[in-house]
Amino acid sequence: MIAAGCVACALLLVGTRAQSAPPVVTSVDEAGWEGVLGVREQVSTAQRFVVLLHATSLAAKVSAAGGTASETDMRRWTRAAQSAQNQFLARMAASGGHITTEYRYTRLFNGFSARLDPTSLDLLDRDHEVEGVYPVRVGYPMAVDESAGTVTPTAFPGLTVPGQDGSGVTVALLDTGVDPSHPYLTDSVLPGIDVIRPGSGGVAQPNPLVPGRPEGHGTELAGIVTGSDGPDGLHGVAPGASILPIRVAGWQPDAEGGYAIYSRTDQIVAGLEAAVDPNGDGDTLDAARIALVGVGEPYAAFADGPLARAVAGAQALDVLVIAPAGNDGRAGPTFGSIAGPGGAPDALTVAATDGRLAAPTVRVHVAAGLRVLFDGTLPLGGAPTQTVTAPIFPVARAAEAQGIAGLFGNDGKSTVAGQAALLPRGALSDQTVDEAASAGALAVLVEGALPAGAFSLDVPSGIPVVGLAESLSSAIRELRAEGIPVTIAIGAVSSAENGGGGTIAAFSSQGLAFDGGLKPELLAPGVAFPTSEPGRGTSGEVRYGTVSGTSVAAATTAGAAAVVAEGRPRASAAELRGLLVGSARATGSATSPGLGALELDGAVEQELTAEPATVSFGTATRSGRTIDRTLTLHNVSTRDLNVVLAAGRTVDGVDVTVRRKRLRIRAGASATVVLRADTANLAPGSRLAIGVLELHVSKSRSVRVPWVVSAPDPSVDLLSHVSLKTTGGRVSDATPAVLSMVVGGIVPGAEPQIRPVDILDVQLWRNGKLLGELAQSRELLPGRYTFGLTGRGPNGGRLRRGDYTVRVVARPGDGTRRQVETVDYRLR
Repeated sequence: MIAAGCVACALLLVGTRAQSAPPVVTSVDEAGWEGVLGVREQVSTAQRFVVLLHATSLAAKVSAAGGTASETDMRRWTRAAQSAQNQFLARMAASGGHITTEYRYTRLFNGFSARLDPTSLDLLDRDHEVEGVYPVRVGYPMAVDESAGTVTPTAFPGLTVPGQDGSGVTVALLDTGVDPSHPYLTDSVLPGIDVIRPGSGGVAQPNPLVPGRPEGHGTELAGIVTGSDGPDGLHGVAPGASILPIRVAGWQPDAEGGYAIYSRTDQIVAGLEAAVDPNGDGDTLDAARIALVGVGEPYAAFADGPLARAVAGAQALDVLVIAPAGNDGRAGPTFGSIAGPGGAPDALTVAATDGRLAAPTVRVHVAAGLRVLFDGTLPLGGAPTQTVTAPIFPVARAAEAQGIAGLFGNDGKSTVAGQAALLPRGALSDQTVDEAASAGALAVLVEGALPAGAFSLDVPSGIPVVGLAESLSSAIRELRAEGIPVTIAIGAVSSAENGGGGTIAAFSSQGLAFDGGLKPELLAPGVAFPTSEPGRGTSGEVRYGTVSGTSVAAATTAGAAAVVAEGRPRASAAELRGLLVGSARATGSATSPGLGALELDGAVEQELTAEPATVSFGTATRSGRTIDRTLTLHNVSTRDLNVVLAAGRTVDGVDVTVRRKRLRIRAGASATVVLRADTANLAPGSRLAIGVLELHVSKSRSVRVPWVVSAPDPSVDLLSHVSLKTTGGRVSDATPAVLSMVVGGIVPGAEPQIRPVDILDVQLWRNGKLLGELAQSRELLPGRYTFGLTGRGPNGGRLRRGDYTVRVVARPGDGTRRQVETVDYRLR
């Protein structure tokens, strides 16, 4: 029996619920981009969690009121949400919880973030007012300074619409700080908000340890969206729009005692709270129309967690959230490498395309004396005006981390003057090239293949940037370590056809969200995009550069959304999303047949939208079944529309039909149709079927509605190697029994699938009877997890001696079966 006052038992965490990210999936092309896009620094989020409460929020109240509310009502509802949260926290404190909140949320959902000790975490896990406790993850900027001086403003046609430039539309930019003094941005940047260091106004901050390395990502994305009056007529996609900088990422401490640029789940959610209520008065009358999230949490395509809830809340408050797909390359064929919050059903998730038709190359010759190490043509970054021949000097990673100071010896002399500086892998950035040039380097080399057009517009004249194969770089470093000189000769610039032109960029993440939702929904230019860079050059000149990444594609789309919003001022956030996705141009992609490319003029002209913009039919069972989904069509024009629905051909054995094939929708009105997917004949071995529903509108543009049916492999083991070990003595707080397991899975293959677990329950049983739940963890990426069993009950009391059973239940979020493992647990 259990002692009086004790019910069930508690499992107290020893250590943290660490999230183990899966290895990055790479191919030759992706590896090259990885070298450019940088190395993600290790960051600890130990004991940080976001807690969601059942209490109501402003978004829930506005949604229940039909989507509109008065200023007075919104402020009253916000105060009520805050009061409910205050009461909850007071009750937790009275119960012994030590909760010091870092961020509090009441607009998008009701909840907070905090560092939680095991006692407080246990209290929250068991409390009836808590909807869920979620781990905090790290988000990184999804673009890096890059490339090519040959890029011109005309390299990306189709991103302007005569007479519309986004005027009157505010885009909230959730990213690093922005340089408001840059001439490219002075007409568009509003006073900002700093989530990390309140009071700075969202301005780009310098590296605390390395002067001269400011945050650049926010300034770059801001220029893509709203830049104006640039060199040679350069401008952003929506130069008439305004940017509201919300600094959710920036220089923060890393796990090695230094500083890295990153964001966290709780900071991104806080940024979205600020986007819907910038002045913090409790109403959304000053909300941004569009929220561009420039950072992403790798491999975190969860569809029901803090980020997904925040995105849903923003849409309920009529703010369109646009997110990058991620820079981790293609995986799949079902669950792949989409970054959070891109997995949120209500986010418009964007992949990148390489829109360049040609790319610069150079002839490269590397030799050690008479021994030729390499002779051939390589992609070029930068635009040298003359050929270069120079000895190679390998720069150590420790020296590179010191900034320009690391390029000088103790005697004050430059170590790279008159030489070609070979940087370590992942060290290529606008700043490192500037520093090498300032120290007298004649060329900059980087370990790893470098994509064509790989550096900024303001690279000093005559400074080529070239990527060398890792094997070649290793050989150079070994020879130099032995005292053998190695020289490189870089020839004149030529041009070669861009093999990746018009296709999905190799680095761009693909694959469904973890609930089977179709992601990404849109493809937009995201390679070598010209834009502003923070700070000034060595001679005080204004700096411009080019950037690549899926956040660049997301910024391009945010600018397009601002242009569309100007022309459709009454369109809701969902309708804006429908206009952009529905008007997209079919790409004919074999890997993502439902993915369409951004077509701005089409989005402006389109008169009909679909909600949702893409349809997920969920998971098909082995036996096959029919699945129904409702589609709402909105006529956003001023005339009546005749619409014919064409479901198209059967795809991989899945037949999608519509019950009403012809509709007449009056101006400003809506209509609903039911789509049915028959999965009985789903092709054996198929893991998904993707198709497109065509809505043909009389005397207007047709509308595309991509759909998907997923069929994840049910045989994948999502729970394994469950074991329980004791120290041999009595189980106690000091000597807990350690419960260990492998959760989630990575399906191997040329295109691996990431299979996480949505909810993990740890239960205690005795004599076939469930005594209670020990712990619950959410959003677990594949990895090994450990818990400590202290022998205590849920209220802190000791369990009686005897034999128990620990039952672990893994519940995936993709519709496949739950998986269960048990281990014996003996208390002596």
